[in-house]
Amino acid sequence: MTENRKIAKNSIILYFKLIITTIIGLITTRIILLELGAEDYGLYTVVGGVVFMMGFLNTAMLTTSYRYIAIEIGKGNQGCINKVFNTAFIIHLVMALFLIIIGETIGIWYIRNYLNVPLSKVPDALFVLHLSIIASVFSIVSVPYQGLITAKEKFFIRASFELIGDLLKLGFVILLIYYVGNKLRAFAIIMSIVIIIPSIIFILYSWIKDYSSVRLNINKKKSDYLEMVGFTGWIMVGTIAHMGVRQGAAIIINLFFGTLLNAAFGIATQVYNYIMMFVKNLNQAAVPQIMKSHASGDSERSLSLVYNVSRYAFFIMLFPAIPIVLSLDSILVIWLKDVPVYTQQFVLLMIVNGLIGVTGSGFDAAIQATGIIRKTQVWYSITMLSTLPIAYFLFKQQFPPYTIVILNIAATIINMLIQMNILSTLTEFKVILFLRKTIAPALYVIVLILPLYYLRTFFGQLFLDIVIFSIISLILTAIIIYFAGLSLEEKKIISLQLVKLKNKLIEKQ
Repeated sequence: MTENRKIAKNSIILYFKLIITTIIGLITTRIILLELGAEDYGLYTVVGGVVFMMGFLNTAMLTTSYRYIAIEIGKGNQGCINKVFNTAFIIHLVMALFLIIIGETIGIWYIRNYLNVPLSKVPDALFVLHLSIIASVFSIVSVPYQGLITAKEKFFIRASFELIGDLLKLGFVILLIYYVGNKLRAFAIIMSIVIIIPSIIFILYSWIKDYSSVRLNINKKKSDYLEMVGFTGWIMVGTIAHMGVRQGAAIIINLFFGTLLNAAFGIATQVYNYIMMFVKNLNQAAVPQIMKSHASGDSERSLSLVYNVSRYAFFIMLFPAIPIVLSLDSILVIWLKDVPVYTQQFVLLMIVNGLIGVTGSGFDAAIQATGIIRKTQVWYSITMLSTLPIAYFLFKQQFPPYTIVILNIAATIINMLIQMNILSTLTEFKVILFLRKTIAPALYVIVLILPLYYLRTFFGQLFLDIVIFSIISLILTAIIIYFAGLSLEEKKIISLQLVKLKNKLIEKQ
């Protein structure tokens, strides 16, 4: 129960941070789109995608770092955190150097020869690329430090440092309104700063507060590097596939439809990312304990967390998804004023894809805890990357732009089925238990939520209408989840906590 409370506490910390981050993101996205215009915003989405891609790349590398550090913590006195940290640090230095080489060669070649922009915009595109690479290098080097903080479950510290970057972004973007020069280049500088400064803070904090874990002590044992590189390599296979699908989709959309559709795709991706942050916060809080439980031999608790986290992730995603989906037209107009064509279709389909995918939220952590990840990463890469040539062929046949997201939904479903099969062979995971404990409650809740679509017709399209309906839909969604989505034991725990809260409030009065 103490460990479960820790997950709950860390989730609450991350959700408070998320609320602030989401508000800042909504404000800055509106300002950026208005100040840059759809064309320049679309250009940044394609070229500055290095920063976007590095976000996912860092997530994968962070997974490797905190996986190995969490395993060492799970070993107790038998673990050696400093050796694992230094092994990860050297690997990340090499990866940063590799990024510089690739970005400054292939990246430049692509922009000069294939990017679908006017020739006058090529210098701006190269400027964005160079700054994106610099920012990404700092981000990569800071990953082992972030992994250490995550593995030790210091989520308040991590959330605080990430919030610094968000606040910096808000301040600089507001200043962008008054800047009269090249706003695309100014925005590229802003995005680089908000990545570099938090990265430096992560490093400085670890050196000051946890010197024994991060002090430089080069590990000379080659087998440790080979093991971690092997694990990282397979993680990277899946991550590169994920990045390739997102960036490849942007490139294919640019090729067939131009930068205006890139703007629509970029905005939809941002909305999707904001919603997924709700899920990622729960995953971040739970994943270290899934891995520590596996390392300590408590496989029953590890799998119990997998079933429950997957179910909770689905319910959590419903809270932002339901009001957004049911008022999407009005929200986009109020938020952006001039909404790029096909933005609505992109957003809706991405949310559907996310809702399907989060029902397997615990799969990756459980598989990674075993250390045997080659098969799942290979299959994930095949299913996801196959969407790109299929999309290319369908676009040649005049299919609409959002077809590529429909293909992603199909790939997500196939990949989940493959993961369940692999997890069953590596652990005591039972598909029937997953269906009963995760999928069935999720389906019950969805069926009971459907009447909200009819309820929405009684409200108008003004901002106040959206706010009132959103509040009502959130309350009704919470009630439906409580009665149809939670187990009897979970309801008792919630009731007990509410009684305790009530008693505390009475005592204060």
